[in-house]
Amino acid sequence: MKRTQVAALLVGAALGLTGVAVAVILSREEGRSAAGRLVERSKPVAEQAKILGERAARTAAARYQTLAPKATEVWSTARDKAPQAVNTISSRLPRLVQNGRHEEADALL
Repeated sequence: MKRTQVAALLVGAALGLTGVAVAVILSREEGRSAAGRLVERSKPVAEQAKILGERAARTAAARYQTLAPKATEVWSTARDKAPQAVNTISSRLPRLVQNGRHEEADALL
């Protein structure tokens, strides 16, 4: 077996054992009560994360609405000017042998 396969088997076995351990812990009364306390403590953090996530999504959407038209315009302008730039650069460079051929190469845009 390759190393990656062995590593994947070991990780899978460890994950399986962890799942069994969690199931055993939660099957006991103390484990269930501890898990309940942990969930209760994490609720304020989860609410904060949810609020911050919604705020980040709104901000990202607003920025996208602002920047997308500008980016589209810049991209179109650059694409329109690309053949002119290639011709300008090609005219200033000396003619070199390309790939062992003495033919000019066309740029695809």
